[in-house]
Amino acid sequence: MAPGTEGTTLSLQVARDDLRRVRVAETSPAGPGPGEALFRVERFGVSANNVTYALLGDRLRYWDLFPAETGWGQIPVWGYLRAVASRSGEVEPGRRAFGLCPMSTRVLMRPDRGDAAGFRDASAARSAVSGVYNAYFWADGDSPGSRIGDLLVVLHPLFWLSFTLDSYLAENGRLTSGAVITSASSKAAIGLAHLLRGRGVPTVGLTSPRHVSFVKQTSEYGAVAGYDQLGALAALTGSRTTLIDVAGDHALRQEIRGQLAGRLTSVLVAGSTHGDGSPAAGGAAAGGAADWFSAPQQIRDLARRWGWPVLQRRFTAALDGFAASATWLSVETVHGMSGLARVYQGVLDNNGSPAVAHVVDLTTET
Repeated sequence: MAPGTEGTTLSLQVARDDLRRVRVAETSPAGPGPGEALFRVERFGVSANNVTYALLGDRLRYWDLFPAETGWGQIPVWGYLRAVASRSGEVEPGRRAFGLCPMSTRVLMRPDRGDAAGFRDASAARSAVSGVYNAYFWADGDSPGSRIGDLLVVLHPLFWLSFTLDSYLAENGRLTSGAVITSASSKAAIGLAHLLRGRGVPTVGLTSPRHVSFVKQTSEYGAVAGYDQLGALAALTGSRTTLIDVAGDHALRQEIRGQLAGRLTSVLVAGSTHGDGSPAAGGAAAGGAADWFSAPQQIRDLARRWGWPVLQRRFTAALDGFAASATWLSVETVHGMSGLARVYQGVLDNNGSPAVAHVVDLTTET
């Protein structure tokens, strides 16, 4: 048996036709074949972003990333992995990387195109998804378990949406006299507000009534209103306003259009935290359909124009600044599959606090 393959691999899997139905699957890990490396999953974050992966799993091929038995799926998460056995010249045992992993104690990958920054997974099952999901970065010097380390493991994947939205809005002339952002309590939306505030762009955050107080406490928005206060929008916005719908709620967008008739210049759908991942097709005319924003596509565009090293450097600098300012966010760490199952169900049911970042530590599992 290859070093690092001892014991049982545990995976939290969900029924693809009912995300509330979960199971812990046990398998005996196989050693890596030629060109492969086996990684131990150490620590990862869980947020509404991962539920979105599940909701869009069939449409955007997220279920392909980590295949499971027919009818079941492994939801992707972002976290730290350590190589425990390798037959790949790209990865040495003992090295830690950061990237996409399953809710599992181990994952087998086929590292390719390794360099000083990291490598890419060239597994056949992942060939149909965007390359941005197959990139891994060396993290030997990171400090998982520290406050900043855990903030980064949670915020890193969410902040890609914030960062790419900010660049897209700036490059396409959509930073008018202000922006309205739905799902304002989500970490991706707060990250976007943080970046727009740095540009001097006034923002109005829209959120559920129970989260209004929290969103105000972040101090990232110029104004905050509940979904039950849409009648106040006109008084809070300028004459030329962009709507960024992180909630992905078609009915809500129509209500906002009605309130901001004549001053809403464009509508951009950038998420589906409310479970509506099907924006109407068409242009961005404020009175008609919305544009659908793709963070992976924007990442590809930026990497092509800036080069990946410059993109990664700019993203990391912006993320570090956001994490340092996130005094409103606390970290809650759970351990093992039982802790993971509780956190997943809580996030799925949306009954947690937006002021809490959920981190799962699997290092104590078999």
